[in-house]
Amino acid sequence: MKTLLSRRTVLRGAGVALSLPWLEALAPRTARAAVGIPRRLLICAFPNGAPHDWWTNAPSFGTSLSGADFKLPNVLAPFAPIKHKLMMVSRLGNYTWSHDGSAPGPSVEPSHARCMSAVTTCIDADEVARKAGLPLDSAVRSTTSVDQLIARTMVGLTGLNSLQTGLGVKPGFFDYRSYAYNQVLSWKSPTEPLKRNVNPRVVFDQLVGGTGAQTPAELARLKAREKSVLDAVREDTLRIKKRVSSRDQQVLDQYLETVRSLEIAVDQVAATCRTVPTPSPVPEPPGPQQGLSQGQDGYDHELHANVMNDLITLAFECDRTRVVTHLLDDARSEFEYRNIPASDRTRVGLNYNAGASLHYHASQHGPGELADTTENGQYKILTPSNRDFAAINAWMGRKVAELALKLDAIPEGDGTVLDHTTLVFLSEMRTHDHDAFDLPILIAGGNGALKRDTHIAYQSVGSDRQLRDLWYTLMRHVFGMPVSSFGEDLRGVGNADLTEILA
Repeated sequence: MKTLLSRRTVLRGAGVALSLPWLEALAPRTARAAVGIPRRLLICAFPNGAPHDWWTNAPSFGTSLSGADFKLPNVLAPFAPIKHKLMMVSRLGNYTWSHDGSAPGPSVEPSHARCMSAVTTCIDADEVARKAGLPLDSAVRSTTSVDQLIARTMVGLTGLNSLQTGLGVKPGFFDYRSYAYNQVLSWKSPTEPLKRNVNPRVVFDQLVGGTGAQTPAELARLKAREKSVLDAVREDTLRIKKRVSSRDQQVLDQYLETVRSLEIAVDQVAATCRTVPTPSPVPEPPGPQQGLSQGQDGYDHELHANVMNDLITLAFECDRTRVVTHLLDDARSEFEYRNIPASDRTRVGLNYNAGASLHYHASQHGPGELADTTENGQYKILTPSNRDFAAINAWMGRKVAELALKLDAIPEGDGTVLDHTTLVFLSEMRTHDHDAFDLPILIAGGNGALKRDTHIAYQSVGSDRQLRDLWYTLMRHVFGMPVSSFGEDLRGVGNADLTEILA
């Protein structure tokens, strides 16, 4: 084609700016090669740790399993179609930054707030507050998180520098700390937490917003007319179609149908999500029982998760942003997972009972105990995890697997969008014990810099490696950042690459 489109071409109208999917006409091959394939980061975090099932097939301390020897546990079975693009990492801790009047160790209280606030920062927020002379029960202090450090290297490349999403709709007790620690993965600076958006309409409007042309008044007028964003960009769409090939026209039509279907689903979920109030910074015990339950006012948690997956996929497919943090629930969530279908429950051995509660925090404190002592190269299972806890974890694993499969279905360059995304699926603590060692971690994609189809295990507690080194390694070897350190270690130990995870 003689007339090619800029990669920044968007469909505009009535204050709406809708980014395009990848089309043949977006840029000539020479320009494409000069720009290169995007490198993306997607952190999907879940609270409360994992059941013992997560480590069922883990290799012995200090070893790894690959290929046919690497087997997924039942809670991660939905990842099977892309197992060849996965890496599990076991026996990493995030505890050497923490102390409670003694030597650094894996136990920290209050655990939910302090562990979640450290998962992307690898520092102790309480220590930051103490040094600033601030009361621990109201301070909002941390440091710049790993996702925001990576986002800084991409300023100006996309319409949105980063995106924060989540599913938490029923917050619980905040452990005598600011709610920011329970509901935030991204910290723009030590005093700027970037709270996740649980309302899909807010996220959708961010994705279809312009870079200055869109105003609240313009959006209000569009919504008052009850029109789709596609109506607003109809004329621009027709102009673009005249300039592209028939194949691109088909891709564009399919994309617009997807956007319209997503818009309808967004409105359905947003109608209930709007009722979620902003919690007070420091609630009194036993904590607020705010927000929504499954079925309340028509709220559907499964639909909510699906819509958020579609929005994240849209954001990456159209290059609206290259950095997303997605929090699957608040730390110490009080949500009751009545939405979990029979397939997820039976997969982990839970007898199906339609409408059963599966209260998240209660199930974490139900039966289940893993030792911190070793036996035959593993941590000994003292009491198997209760099946309610396993079912919730299995559901979360399925939702992230579905997101990964959506990204893997989008061709891009010599691979797929998933190939060019580093998806990190992890929790802030180990399991029922609240301890911050042996964190459950799964990584997909990795831009060719990371090993695939393998499960790597480090040494046992005390001789294990730290989460800060994982983020340090990703920044250096996946995103090419010349960082010299990340996070803190009160022992004075410096960062070192996790060479075992590198391709």
